Amino acid sequence: MTKDALEESLLKGEASVSNNNSVSKKAEENEILNSYSKAGFFSILTFSWLTPLITLGSKKTLNHQDLPLLSANDTAYGSFSTFRKKLELECGNVRTVTTIKLVKVLFLSTWKGILISGLFVSLCVCASYVGPYLIEDLVQYFNDENKVQNEGYVLATTFVAAKLVECLSVRHWMFTHQQVGVRMQAMMVSMIYAKGLTLSCQSKDGHSTGEIINLMTVDAQRIGHFSWYLHDPWMAALQLSLALFLLHRSVGVASVATFAATVMVMLLNLPVASLQEKYQGMGDEVLIKDYSA
Repeated sequence: MTKDALEESLLKGEASVSNNNSVSKKAEENEILNSYSKAGFFSILTFSWLTPLITLGSKKTLNHQDLPLLSANDTAYGSFSTFRKKLELECGNVRTVTTIKLVKVLFLSTWKGILISGLFVSLCVCASYVGPYLIEDLVQYFNDENKVQNEGYVLATTFVAAKLVECLSVRHWMFTHQQVGVRMQAMMVSMIYAKGLTLSCQSKDGHSTGEIINLMTVDAQRIGHFSWYLHDPWMAALQLSLALFLLHRSVGVASVATFAATVMVMLLNLPVASLQEKYQGMGDEVLIKDYSA
């Protein structure tokens, strides 16, 4: 065997070793980047799928390549393709889109996330009222001379379990809200951008570049932030119902009179608040005139 052949075989061996190292390193990186899509139920429940990323961040400064990959539904391309198909199916033509149809398609494109976040909201609200509901039983247990030890264990376990459910529900509620909001914002930004590419010269004269950029940044961001307030109406009704139930359980029929008095005070505050806002606006106008003069 000649010297060239030996050197060639050695070089091939080094190349194979380096290739194996690069492949194993790439596989390790892909495992970190795809940790969310491969996560199981317990990992998603406790957010432990973030552990590899946190471990990597403790060793070095994270860059863009170290961040977890998005699933197909969370990418701008995937969410916009689904949104566009539903929009064309609903309207037939993108030019005939109305506000109601746009809101409907946005809801249909993100209904799973909205439903899941609503489930977490209801769990959080119900779990937060377990403590006030059982506080009277706990006081009675402490005052009872013939107390049963197992009953105390049950009460303590119920308090801890309720607080655990409340904490997990809040975390998943926020996480799901952010997912829905980012998807909505990505859909709207992609739609405005795609529409801007097809505008005619005459249409561009009526809509400046600044207006289009403002739609893509400010208005689309407001639509994304709307997901945070999506469940507020029925969540407030649920909280009010549970509070009235606990109040009726403690004081009886007097809770109805308390609720009626609260509603009357709130209604009486409306005209006062309107007058205060009116006079405050007049004062701001006077200050502006004085400053301009």
